[in-house]
Amino acid sequence: MKKITLLVALLISFLTFAQKDELKTLKKIYAKDTPSTSDIEDYKSALKTLETLAISEEDKVYTNFYTGMLPMAELNNLGSKITPKEVQRLMSPKNIEIFVNSMNETLEYEKKEGKKIYTDDINEAYSFLIPQIEQAAFQLNEAKQYKMASATFYNLYKLDKKSGSNLLNAAILSVQGEDFPTAIKLYEEYRDSDYLKNGMVYFAINKLNDEEESFTSIRARKTKLDLKTHEKPRDEKVSGRSDILKLIANLKVQTGDVEGAKKAYQDLVSESPNDLNILIEQANFYYVQNDVTTYKNLIKEIIKKDPTNASLHFNIGYLGLSEDAGLVEEINKNLDKPKKYEELMAKRKSMYEAAMPHFEESYKLDPSSENTKIMLKSTYEILGLKDKAAKL
Repeated sequence: MKKITLLVALLISFLTFAQKDELKTLKKIYAKDTPSTSDIEDYKSALKTLETLAISEEDKVYTNFYTGMLPMAELNNLGSKITPKEVQRLMSPKNIEIFVNSMNETLEYEKKEGKKIYTDDINEAYSFLIPQIEQAAFQLNEAKQYKMASATFYNLYKLDKKSGSNLLNAAILSVQGEDFPTAIKLYEEYRDSDYLKNGMVYFAINKLNDEEESFTSIRARKTKLDLKTHEKPRDEKVSGRSDILKLIANLKVQTGDVEGAKKAYQDLVSESPNDLNILIEQANFYYVQNDVTTYKNLIKEIIKKDPTNASLHFNIGYLGLSEDAGLVEEINKNLDKPKKYEELMAKRKSMYEAAMPHFEESYKLDPSSENTKIMLKSTYEILGLKDKAAKL
């Protein structure tokens, strides 16, 4: 038993030394300003070995760090020989995502451990890479590669959570790329972000055309101010929460998430309880879902807030007649059954009597509406009010 334990201990010791050697190799190559092609091959080989050897949290974190930094090492290796095609390959959305995740992981780990082995390097890399990634994101957008552009803007947001406009751009581009599930997820993240609650939009005037431009971060604006191309900076609090909630509701409708859409409309109405357009949009959603009862109840509540809206009164009256076609069919089927016939006629009369005040109110508020006039006249005629019908 002791021999087995000893062998296991020797094996673990061997593996530990091996992975330390691999990490040393990576650290040595990483430190070079211009690594050779051979160095890059050794770098990749060391990473591959560490895929199975890295066991401790520290070793895993720094293995991921070097993985994320691989494109940077390759860029340094190519130097002036780099081509646009190589830049596109090395700065792909996937590589950027790996870079962002591994750098953030390293920053969090070093903060937790109270040490700064690569924190300063990462922040320096950010200052260099963020403008490059921004440029790549806008180029992907211009090329109508919306999904890739969305992913790139999202990675920018993960690099700097204060640049919430990048998260919004990612959501917008997901819609343009017709990736609606991702768009919902991104808009919901934007809805809950600190940026939407407390963020600022940074403005400055472009001296060339005297037009005010917005910037995704104070850093981006400062660059322009330092270059003297812009002046008169001003800040403005981020707004538009209701618009975001409306977009989420509409996207959930579009993806067939009825229950999710109901919740989204509830959130939207809670945010803007007196916005009649939003209240009407919510009511129309229920109408499309064939939930006529909820629709009518919502419209009645809206009328209390806006009793002068002729269209709302008309809608209530019109919906009250939704069973008319079926009743007429039943009446015609029972012409030879007096008792049943009278019951159906009485039901139809009662239905029109309930609708009449709504048509009258709608006509009173908007006498120019031909639809209201036609419906009111028909109602009067069906109820035998010929004198009133003749005046229309």
